[in-house]
Amino acid sequence: MRNDWQSDDDQPKTRADYRREQEQAEREANERDRQRNAAERKSARNQPADDLDPDADPNSATGPLDDHTPQAKQRRLGRRLNWAIFWLAVLIVAVYLILFFVEF
Repeated sequence: MRNDWQSDDDQPKTRADYRREQEQAEREANERDRQRNAAERKSARNQPADDLDPDADPNSATGPLDDHTPQAKQRRLGRRLNWAIFWLAVLIVAVYLILFFVEF
């Protein structure tokens, strides 16, 4: 029986073939990870020692890049939303006052 996604000369894969392909893909992924880890270790060894501060918090950024951290973006967005809520409340009160004091 031929499925729509198979061409005429394709034979369905057996479970063993499928498992072999999956194992090969997993081995290749593990090899890529091993190479990436080796490159990261090599890069870390070549980094100057004065840049590394053992007491520094790795999650906190200092300097000009502080504006781009997720925490800084969240704080900035929170302030903007607070101001937007404030101005909306002021405008709603102003509209009610106008409607109350002005007769149409």
